[in-house]
Amino acid sequence: MDADTEVLPAVRHRPVRFRVAGWIAFGVTLALNIASMAVPALIEHPLTNNRGEIQVYLDVVEEGNLPTWWSVGLLVVAAVAHVAVGFLARTRGARGAWAWFASGAMLAVLALDDHTALHERLDRIGREVVSFDGFPFYWLIPGAVAGLLVATALLLLAVRLSGVARWCMIAGCVLLLGAALGGEALQGLLLAADETGPRYVLTYHAEELGENIGVLLMLVAAARSVTITQVGHQVQLGYGGGRHPEPTAPARHRRVQPRRLTRHATADHRRHAPAAPGT
Repeated sequence: MDADTEVLPAVRHRPVRFRVAGWIAFGVTLALNIASMAVPALIEHPLTNNRGEIQVYLDVVEEGNLPTWWSVGLLVVAAVAHVAVGFLARTRGARGAWAWFASGAMLAVLALDDHTALHERLDRIGREVVSFDGFPFYWLIPGAVAGLLVATALLLLAVRLSGVARWCMIAGCVLLLGAALGGEALQGLLLAADETGPRYVLTYHAEELGENIGVLLMLVAAARSVTITQVGHQVQLGYGGGRHPEPTAPARHRRVQPRRLTRHATADHRRHAPAAPGT
């Protein structure tokens, strides 16, 4: 290599991958759902049947247990991820960065609701609006209004994305809200018909699974909206909005231009230069 050249390091751009962590999270979600159904069905014991301690601790329809902890954790992680992506988008000056903050706030409210059963405290509001014989879930009336606001915020964000990020956001929104509102409505109809058997059990397990998968898809959307740029040994995070990152730029050489001497420096150089022989 010439002395008057320097090496510019390769520049690599790639999206953030959520593949391994996503499959692990999906596996835990699926395992909790299966355990909720299988333990009381396969193990005959006072602790696993008739609202025994183990059954209540694993049942996804109960509050304040292991599945609730997992669901709240997913919602909190998704909320933090959306807010973090919002900061990256605002740093880049991307349009619609506010939508990430809005979706993060909505996910945080959903986490609070899941942890404190806030939606179940809205029954009184629903009873003031309408009344159904035997239908137990009156909170769905004000909950549908809140769901419309959540859907609007998430879909406004989705239209500002592209590629995998956009479709994951749309699918996640549909699954989360469809499972939460549609699943609860179907459970209410089954309870109104005095159905508490296998159909009811399968319904509320499908609801819980759909909600968690929806949150996971929104996590994927957040991850695929972030790009990683590696310049030599330096790594930087950026915002891509789901667009394909720029192609990798290979390492290359750049010729260094020799420093040009100014007029004063040239005169000074001649003054201090050794005299030629014979002068």
